[in-house]
Amino acid sequence: MKCKSESFRIQKLFLLLILIFSIGGCKDDIDTSGISTVANKTIGEMNSNIRSLQLLLAAQSEGKTVANCLQISSNCYNIELNDGNSFSVFTSITPLGKKETPVYSPSIGAMKSGTSYYWTYDGSFLMISNKSQKVIGGETPVIGIDNKGYWNFSIGTEIVSTGRKADAGIVRSLFTNVVTSEEGLVTFKLSDAPSSIVLPKSSSSSEIKPIEPTGTLRRPISPENPAWFIHIDTWNTPDPQAIIDLIPADIRPYVVFNISLSVSRGSDGNFNNVANGYETAKSWLRTCAENNVWAMVQGASGGYCHWPDFSDYSQFEGSLFEEFYREYPNFIGFNYAEQGWGFDQNSSTYDERLQHFANLMRLNHEYGGYLVVSFLNPSGASSNSGVAMIKRSSNFADACRKYPENFIACEKFTQTYGFFDMESTSLGLFVSGFAGNYGMRFDQCGWLDAGNESWSNDPDWNGGKCWNGDTEFPPAAGAIPFIEHVTFTGQTVYDGPELIWQQCFKETGAINAGNGYSKRSWEMYDQFVNISMDIYRKIIDGTIRIMSRKEVIDRTKVVVVNDVPPTGAKYDPGYSAPANLFKGLYLMDEDGIQTGHHLFFKKTGRYPTIPTVAELADDVAKSFEYQINASDFKSGMGWDDIDVKRNRFDNIFPEEYISNGMYAGRHENSWVVYNCYADTKTASIPFKYNTSEKMELSFGKYSVAAIKEYTDKVDFYLTNYTTDGRQTDDTLKIYGAVSKPSYSFKNRVPGNSCTVTDSWKDGVFTLSVRHNGALDISVNCSGNAVGRERVYTNSGINPPPGPSDYEGPRQYEAEYFEYKNVAAVVKNAIKTNNSLNGYTALGYLSFGTKAGASIRNNISVSKSGFYTVQIRYSAPETMVSNVGFYVNGNKVSSPQFTVTPQSDAPWQTLSVGQVYLEQGYNTIELTAGTEGNGSLYIDNIILTH
Repeated sequence: MKCKSESFRIQKLFLLLILIFSIGGCKDDIDTSGISTVANKTIGEMNSNIRSLQLLLAAQSEGKTVANCLQISSNCYNIELNDGNSFSVFTSITPLGKKETPVYSPSIGAMKSGTSYYWTYDGSFLMISNKSQKVIGGETPVIGIDNKGYWNFSIGTEIVSTGRKADAGIVRSLFTNVVTSEEGLVTFKLSDAPSSIVLPKSSSSSEIKPIEPTGTLRRPISPENPAWFIHIDTWNTPDPQAIIDLIPADIRPYVVFNISLSVSRGSDGNFNNVANGYETAKSWLRTCAENNVWAMVQGASGGYCHWPDFSDYSQFEGSLFEEFYREYPNFIGFNYAEQGWGFDQNSSTYDERLQHFANLMRLNHEYGGYLVVSFLNPSGASSNSGVAMIKRSSNFADACRKYPENFIACEKFTQTYGFFDMESTSLGLFVSGFAGNYGMRFDQCGWLDAGNESWSNDPDWNGGKCWNGDTEFPPAAGAIPFIEHVTFTGQTVYDGPELIWQQCFKETGAINAGNGYSKRSWEMYDQFVNISMDIYRKIIDGTIRIMSRKEVIDRTKVVVVNDVPPTGAKYDPGYSAPANLFKGLYLMDEDGIQTGHHLFFKKTGRYPTIPTVAELADDVAKSFEYQINASDFKSGMGWDDIDVKRNRFDNIFPEEYISNGMYAGRHENSWVVYNCYADTKTASIPFKYNTSEKMELSFGKYSVAAIKEYTDKVDFYLTNYTTDGRQTDDTLKIYGAVSKPSYSFKNRVPGNSCTVTDSWKDGVFTLSVRHNGALDISVNCSGNAVGRERVYTNSGINPPPGPSDYEGPRQYEAEYFEYKNVAAVVKNAIKTNNSLNGYTALGYLSFGTKAGASIRNNISVSKSGFYTVQIRYSAPETMVSNVGFYVNGNKVSSPQFTVTPQSDAPWQTLSVGQVYLEQGYNTIELTAGTEGNGSLYIDNIILTH
């Protein structure tokens, strides 16, 4: 149901806009050429500029200053005044349609007469009822296109037709440039009189000084200080504070919250999930900073990005890239996901992105942060692979040689094929010395489910329509690559799971917050707790140890150096691993190669993952025992012969176990064992450290174990969680113990079903495990074997240091407030018809007009004292004065919410002055004492000290 003011807004504004513009009736009269798909965006930018001009002239008249001026895209600047008001200035306007010729559009500007500015239309004073219209304190003109395709504009209740039709092409921008001088002046250059508006920048006399570059990593990431990137993702409209609160205290020190803007664009060129990526990122960064937790921002998905790619390092000065580092001590970098799609499609080219990366690496080094890039498989995006990055851009390669510690390369499981190629070339960036850290961005989209039936027709694919008949992603399967890769490939970063709304967090609906209030509520999915979180606890306690780069190289022994010249083919051999590299080794028998490769499971752990690199950057990388050129796979050297290749690898990597369909891999005293088949599989594994003879394991579907051998005991971390409650039967047998072993077990997640029974017969100790979830089992056993290995490396995991205290603005978005008797909570306004534009974060709150309407929130300050409180609001109908502002139950102000423009920039910031807050948490409330005579919208409340 629409609220009263939304209906009012529809009647007064949107009837004028392209939302009701029907091209069909006049397509023969004007050149449409796609106008209908972009007109709303074009008109929105034009109207935003008109409102910005009004605000700038008022600021000039009232002696206000510019607190912040940031370029957030190639044609858009974000301006914040010292009174808290913020708005956008567009120096060029999105064209109407695809034509690039200039066309007519109404020119709304301003001209001074006497001591006042008046609106102009096409260079002449704008007259309504024979009266000129003042800019400052007056109505704001709104441009539109009527249902016959004619330009018009409205001011107040008057609608004026221009008599000119809208043609496809380039329309003129009111602003031509924004320039900040060394003298501290910001000049807004206009296409009409006045030719420019000049405002001083606010002085930096604040006690809160910007953070200067140090060249030292803010949050070191290493095998001793691993990182889990947990997403605060716009796809499921989260409250960042709620997501932070869900993460337990023992996990939180290792977490970096990834503020994911999840780039997705509609046919009109607008983003589908986030209207303003900069404002959303800034708001959520402030929440993370207030909570003293590490954070990074993901503004890109492939070629599409919420901010520009910079070709020159000088462009970073004063940009949002630098602002995030300078303003937020908890900010550690930028995450670029899904490399491989969207480039050259109204976005940067990949070469431009690589140049941007090269410059960003330098900025990251100066401020101690990271560039994180996650790769799709090179089979589908070979020209954007980890190998291609180094080969295609000498500038990026040089930056990585200088600053490898600032680059994190992640393999990404979004596509349903080419996993080993992706793993090989991503791991290659790490072991070759170009990336200081390596990680996994797991995504259930990589599962070959019923929605991907076309893949079942691949000639190399023998796995049927869906592996094991699982038509949907089985969460238990995701534990397997997580444990295996972290154990054997040095992955210090776990990024995900990525499909947040399916695997991590969900909003559960409104719940009772007490005293008549309701609030939105979130919870974790069971599989997030049982799989991702529980596995990470085993990393923290040292059961799953992360190897160093040198250890990975020494264990791996073999590297493929891609010396093949690029061909320009879609599956370019110059940017990929050799096509048959994995076949006959750890590729599953049922699986194919390249686009026919659909399983992220491995047939055997006998052979380590083989990295493919562009070159070897340092002495550590050059210590690989076997360095094979990719060209050797097609030069008669025998590497292209499956049997010859396997024999060579068998000589390098001796067999350590006997398997009937089970994977088992070892490093020192650590084993990873799993079954990826539907039926039970077994493995017989001779002990290397324990003095008993061997262990025989029998696992059900998707069971996986991380095992530690010691001289007199064997520890098992065994997990297999099913969301339907199905239990799995697994069996552990110990042979060769001199007496019956003793054992203990712990069901790791309370509430899960788990039973363990034992038997001792003919010198064989058997544990029969029936479980749904994870458990620890420790078996005390020893035998008579001698000559066992004794040297192994203990995990050195330590909680990483936390960020410095944040003393900057605290920002609280109204859509997350507790509420009662309000009109509506607009969770994600971009998905709401007829919503207000220009909000921060994802939405706002429609306060309504009811007596007793109220919203409240807890705010946190680090020390007692007086704080300035600013409320960002919209009152489109009339002044609202019936709402009181309360702190800790005491009324401290009766704000006067004056009328705001009905335009694409409808928000105004109101200061309620200085309020005293106690150290810790304080409650703030807005409560209507009587019925209101006009609607009120609340965007956010900001505290400054």
